[in-house]
Amino acid sequence: MVSSMDNEPQTEQLGEALFRQLVEQVPAITYVAERGLAGRWYYVSPQIEPIFGFTPTEWISDPQLWRKQVHPDDLPRALERERSLETEGDRYRVEYRMRTREGKELWVRDEATYVREAENGKLVMRGLFLDITERKQAEEELHRSEQHLQATVNAAPVVLFALNPQGIFTLSEGKGLLDLGLKPGEVVGKSVFELYKDSPRILDHFRRALGGEELTVIDEIASSHRTYETRWSVSRNGAGKQLGVIGVATDITQRVRLQEQLQSMQQLEAVGRLAGGIAHDFNNLMNIVLGHAELLNSEKGMTDSMKDGLSQLRRAAERAASLTNQLLAFSRKQVLQPRVVDLNDIVADMQKMLSRVIGEDIELVTRLHPSVACVKADPVQLEQVLMNLAINARDAMPTGGTLTMETAQVDLDDAFQRQHRGFPKGHCVLLTVRDTGHGMEKEVLEHIFEPFFTTKELGKGTGMGLATVYGIVTQSGGNIEVLSAPGKGTTFSVYLPAETELFEAPAQMLPTEVVGGSETILLVEDEPNLREIARVFLQDFGYRVLEANDAEHALELARTSAIDLMLTDVIMPGMSGRQLAEKVLGSQPEIKVVYMTGYTDDMVVRHKVLEPGVALLQKPFDKTQLARKVRAVLDSERSHPTGTTSSQ
Repeated sequence: MVSSMDNEPQTEQLGEALFRQLVEQVPAITYVAERGLAGRWYYVSPQIEPIFGFTPTEWISDPQLWRKQVHPDDLPRALERERSLETEGDRYRVEYRMRTREGKELWVRDEATYVREAENGKLVMRGLFLDITERKQAEEELHRSEQHLQATVNAAPVVLFALNPQGIFTLSEGKGLLDLGLKPGEVVGKSVFELYKDSPRILDHFRRALGGEELTVIDEIASSHRTYETRWSVSRNGAGKQLGVIGVATDITQRVRLQEQLQSMQQLEAVGRLAGGIAHDFNNLMNIVLGHAELLNSEKGMTDSMKDGLSQLRRAAERAASLTNQLLAFSRKQVLQPRVVDLNDIVADMQKMLSRVIGEDIELVTRLHPSVACVKADPVQLEQVLMNLAINARDAMPTGGTLTMETAQVDLDDAFQRQHRGFPKGHCVLLTVRDTGHGMEKEVLEHIFEPFFTTKELGKGTGMGLATVYGIVTQSGGNIEVLSAPGKGTTFSVYLPAETELFEAPAQMLPTEVVGGSETILLVEDEPNLREIARVFLQDFGYRVLEANDAEHALELARTSAIDLMLTDVIMPGMSGRQLAEKVLGSQPEIKVVYMTGYTDDMVVRHKVLEPGVALLQKPFDKTQLARKVRAVLDSERSHPTGTTSSQ
C-alpha cells in the first residue's frame, strides 16, 4: 500500500510535465531571464527555434543574443522599460522589432512580470514573446491608408464637414477651407448656430438634413465672396441610428463666373444680331435723307432759315448714321480694313489729341513697351477704342486724376483660358487703360458693354462708347477685361493677338480733286428712293445713267447697251450683286464694277465682295464719296473676271 507521502513527488513531476507541455504548445515563446543587457537567461521555450531560428540552448548560452537581435532603434525603449521594474509584481509590456537568424524582421510584444525565484530568491522576468508581425503590418497598412485618405482630402478643393445633432462641428477638413480663411479642424467643437448666425439659409439646410432630408444647395458666402455647391445628408452609425449631419461643399465660384460670362456674351450676341439685321435698311434710309438734304442745299433761292434747317437735318442724320456704325462695331459686324500696325505708334499719335479731350486737370501717362509686337487691326478703329476709353475715364474723374495707358507683351496659357472664356490664346499684345476715378459697383460692371446702357443723366451720353470698344476689340480677334471697385478706379485690359507679319506703313493719301466724266453707268438698286439719289448724284457729275431695279432688268440693259461701269447693290431679291457681276462680265469683261452695301461684315464676306481689289462703297455715302469711287474705278486698269480691279 502506497502512502500519500509517496505520491507527492510523482504528482509534482506530473504537474510540471503537464505545465511544460502546455507552455511548449502555446504559439508564443515563454522565457525566464534576469533583466539588463548582461542578464542571464534561465529558460526559453522550444518555440524560439521555429520563430527566430535559434535553439533554446543557443539562446540561453549567449546572454548577448537578445541584444544583438533587437532592432537598434527599438533597443533603448525596451531597456528603459526594463529599468522601470523595481519591486516584485511589477509588470513589463513593450512592442519592438527583432531579427531572426536569417535577418528577417519581426514585430514582437514582450510581456513579463517581475517575480522572485523560489530556488535562489532572485527577482527575474517571467514572460512571453508574442509574434505580432501580421497585426503590425495591418496597422501600418491602415495607417498608410488613413494618411493617403487624409492627404487626398487635404488636397481636394472641397470642404468635408460633420456636425452632431446639437449642431457642433465634429469634422472640418479639405483644401477648400483655405479659401474661407480657415485651417483644417479649426471649427471643430464650435456651433454652427454661432458661426452662421447671420446665414439663415445654412442653418435651414442643417435642420432639414437633420430631419432626414438629402439636399444639394448653392450658397454664396458673403465673407469670402465665394459660391459653394453643398451636398447635405444625415449621418448614421452601423446600426442605422442617426452620429448627426455630414456634408461636402465644392467651390463653384469660377464655374458661376464663367456661366455669367457666357450668359452676358449670349445677350450681347443677341443684341448684335438685332443691330446687324436693321443696319441695311437703316443705312438706306439715312442715305436717302442725307442725299436729299445735299440736293436741297444746292438749290437756288434757299433762305438762310431753310439752309439752317437743312444743316440741322443733315447733322441729325449723320449722327444717326454714326450711331448705326457704333451698333455695328459693338455687334462685330462692321466692315473693317485691318492691316499690320504698331500699337505704340497709334497710342503716341493719339496722345496729344487725348490730352485735349480729357482736360488739363487729368494727367495722361503713357508707358509703352519698347519692343511690343505688332497687331493686325483697323487703325482707325483702334483710335476709336483709345478715344472712347479716354472719354469714359474723363467722366469717371470729374475733379481730376491720372489716366495711364500702357502696352505690354503677354502669353495667355491654358490656365488663363480656363478662367477667361473667349480670349485669344498664345502671344498677345496687352493695352491697359487705367484711371483713378470713382470706380464702379459690381452691378454696373455686369452691364457696361451693353449698348445704350449708361449711368449718366438723360442727354449726357448714348451708352454706346464702351459697347463700341467691345465690338471693335472682339471683331479684331481680341477681348477685353475690366476690373473696378468703388473708390478704387477702373482698369480696362485689351488683349489683341500678336501679329507675325511685317509692319505696314500707312499709305500717304493725297487730296484729289473730285471730277466727273461722260461714261455710261448702269445703276442697279432695288430701293427706288436711294436709286434716285444715286442717279442724280452721278448725272450732276456728267455721267450717263441707266437704271435697273433688279438683276434681270440689269442683264437686259447690259445686253442692249454699251456700259462702262456697273454700280450695283450687293444684296437684292432673286440674284445678288456678285452673281449679277459674274453674268455681266462673262460676256463683257471690259465693264468695271463697284458694289454698294448697307449690310454688315458677315453678310458682305458671304457674298465675296471683301476680297482684295474689289471696289466697295459703304452706305450711307454722300455725293463726293460716290463720285471719287466711280472715277477711281473707271481710271483703274482692266477689271478681273470676278469684278475686281488690279489697282484702286
